[in-house]
Formats: sequence, C-alpha cells, structure tokens
Amino acid sequence: MKPSRTFSVLSVILCLAFVLSACSTPAAPAVQPTTAPVEPTAPPAAAGETITVIFPKHEADIKGAFESRIKEFEKESGITVNLIQSDWDSVANRVVPELATAGSAYDVVEFDNGWVAEWCGAGWATPLNDFMAAGYTDGMIPGLVDLFSCPDGKLYGVVWNNDTRFFHYNAAKLTEAGFTAPPKTWEEFTSQSLAAKEKGVVKYGFAPFWNQEWSLGNEFHFWTYAFGGELVDDKACLVMNKDANTLKAVQYMMDSITNGVADPAGLTYNQAAAQDIFLKGDTLFLPQAIAGLMAYTKDATVSKVDGQIKIGLVPSADNGKSAALTLPEAYAIPTGSKHKEAAWKFIQYMTSKETNKLLAQEIGILPIWVDLFSDPDLTAVYPFWKDFQAQLTSARGLSKLTWYSDLVDISTAELHKALAGQQTAQEALDAMAKQLSDYNCVP
Repeated sequence: MKPSRTFSVLSVILCLAFVLSACSTPAAPAVQPTTAPVEPTAPPAAAGETITVIFPKHEADIKGAFESRIKEFEKESGITVNLIQSDWDSVANRVVPELATAGSAYDVVEFDNGWVAEWCGAGWATPLNDFMAAGYTDGMIPGLVDLFSCPDGKLYGVVWNNDTRFFHYNAAKLTEAGFTAPPKTWEEFTSQSLAAKEKGVVKYGFAPFWNQEWSLGNEFHFWTYAFGGELVDDKACLVMNKDANTLKAVQYMMDSITNGVADPAGLTYNQAAAQDIFLKGDTLFLPQAIAGLMAYTKDATVSKVDGQIKIGLVPSADNGKSAALTLPEAYAIPTGSKHKEAAWKFIQYMTSKETNKLLAQEIGILPIWVDLFSDPDLTAVYPFWKDFQAQLTSARGLSKLTWYSDLVDISTAELHKALAGQQTAQEALDAMAKQLSDYNCVP
C-alpha cells in the first residue's frame, strides 16, 4: 500500500475515536486487538553480542526511563547496548551519511515518518517482515503501523511512540488575565497573550522552539497546517510559495516575534527549553506539547504549574481550518547492520505492550497498543487522555517525500532568516521553492 504524501490519520481516528471514549467508562474498548502478538520467526541472537543504538534525547524523558528499560533488556537478553543519544540534528548528521555509504556503525536507528520515503527509496533500512510472523503488529494502532510501510508493502520500522502533539494552556493564568476560555482562533491567541503579558501574568504568550534545527521543520509543518496551508500538493509538486494560507502562517510566526506574543529568544530555543519555560509558569500557551507534559506538571523538581494546565484545541485560522501535528517514531535496522537478530530482539522489547505500558506510566507517552487506552492502570493516572479525541480528527503528519531531508535543511534555513527579520515571508518561501525546484513533482 502506498502511503499518502502527508499522513491522513483516518485509520487512526476510526480506531481511537472509540478507544479514547472508553477512557471515561470501565467498559471494554470498542476496538479490540484481533490476535495476541505473534512471536517472531528470526533465530535467537547470541548472548554476548553488542549492538549500537542511536536515537534522539526525547523531551519527554527527563527521568531516564529509556536507560532503565535498556538496562532491563540487557539483563534479560544478555545483549549489550551501546546507546548514543543526542539532538535530532546530530542524529541525522551522523546517521544519514553513514547509511548513504552502506555503513554499519549502527544496528538500531530511530526515525520518524518524514524519513520513511527517503529510506525506502535509498534501500537504507532492512524490511522487518523478514523477522516477524504474520499478525505481529495486530493490536497496534493501524494508522501508526501504516506510516512506516513502504510502496513495496513491507514494514521498515516498528513504531514505539504515538507522538501526537496537543495544545496546552495555563488555565489559572488565563483566568487571572480575565479570560474564561482558551482561544478559538489565532487572533484570540494573540489578544489573550498580549493582555496577559500587559497585566504581568506571564512574560510571553508562548516560547517558540525556532532554533535552526530539524525541529523547526516540524514547526514549519505545524504552523502551515494550523493555517490550512500546504507545502506540496498530492502529486508532490511545490506549492509553499503559491499557497496564501502558508504565507499567512509564516507571516504569523514572524509577527508573533515582533509584536511581543512570542519570546524572541525562542529563535535559540529547542523544544525542551520552551517546555521548561512553560512549566515554570512564564508563558500562557504551549501550542505543540508532548503528551507526557501533563505528567511533568506534577513533578515539583521541574514544574511550578501543578493543577493549572489544561488541554484545548489548536486555534483555527480565519478560514476556519486547523490541525494538530503527529510525529510518531519508530525503530529501524540499517541494511548494513551486522547484528540484525540482536537488533530485532531490542526492537521487540522496546515496542512490546509491557514496555509501552511502563513508558506510559513513567513519562506519559501515548500508547501504540489499542487496548492500553482503556487499561485501568493508565486511565487512572491519565484521565485527560479522553480530551485528545477531538484534536485527533485533524491530526496530520510530516510530508512523506524521498527528498524530505533536503526539504527540512532548506526550509529551516530560509524560515529562520525570515524569523530573524532578514527577509520577508514571501522571500523565504520563494527561496525554498527555488532551491527545491529539482524536486518539483518528485514523490
């Protein structure tokens, strides 16, 4: 099945619309896994092997949950894990050149759905169907599984994290500023931010994470979608410099810096820094919050906003359109790995229902397994999961293109220039389209 250019979450919605509604009642989930997970057919990896795993340092993991799970895996399997963690940019800069030369320095690599088409086309990842029996992914959210399938029908990554982002706001400070409800439009987002700032309730409406890293590529997608814009059409043809709504999105980002809605230091912030500022109570909104943020609002070591944070819908543009961004992440095995069986054992462990539940309990990630959304151990801790349902209907993923890396590199450079006041919004979009012209209408 050929995946869509930008992720349509219809299959996810049809599944989760029922699942999430079950969070408020003790009834069994409306969508049940069809079978129990099937044991893979790959031969067992020999104890004593060492695998090298590389993935980004996740904003949600401030308690070392991944390291704890990896230590348990090492104990159970006898396999040693050489873990490399850094920011997304560093991961991309290290991994992509290695894969492009058929290197084998890494045995497991985390990637997101924006990389799938490129990796499939280049032959960089190992088809995981070779390691799993039929039905292995039954019980996982179908749309998340499909995201990491390629046109050849094979699966190249097993998703571990249902990373849909949501609009968070500080309800207590919003009330203090004189408002009874979160903003429904971006115009209200601006007016509420400035009012709260003028009254000294917060320092800024929000702290953006617009430093020139790969995460700015995610932000470019989010704000474009939130204003009803597009970067490419359904034939992969460039439209970012022709779409009026995309222009409005970039202009709004720029204006939020100059009008004082956004913290201007956000041009140097990564997502973790912006998140920390929100948790300190210095900002009113966090437009793209990780699901695990709610868990950390209760952690006194990092938060001053316990009991103050609520979840709302992403504000709409003047055309009535809006969208959230979903950024699911998966584990892949590079083609050049010399420890594929051991790597597969690692992927099995980290994506199992048991590990997924533990990570949800520890750092608040949204599960990948359908029936975990109605697990009483989880719904007791995260009753707010039911609030995600409405936003899921408008969730979209990253552009699925064989040239996604170039899209990110070029768009982040030009967008950052615009945000820094070095060029207009239209000039930035025109510069992107010109530099990407060789890819116009190339899937």
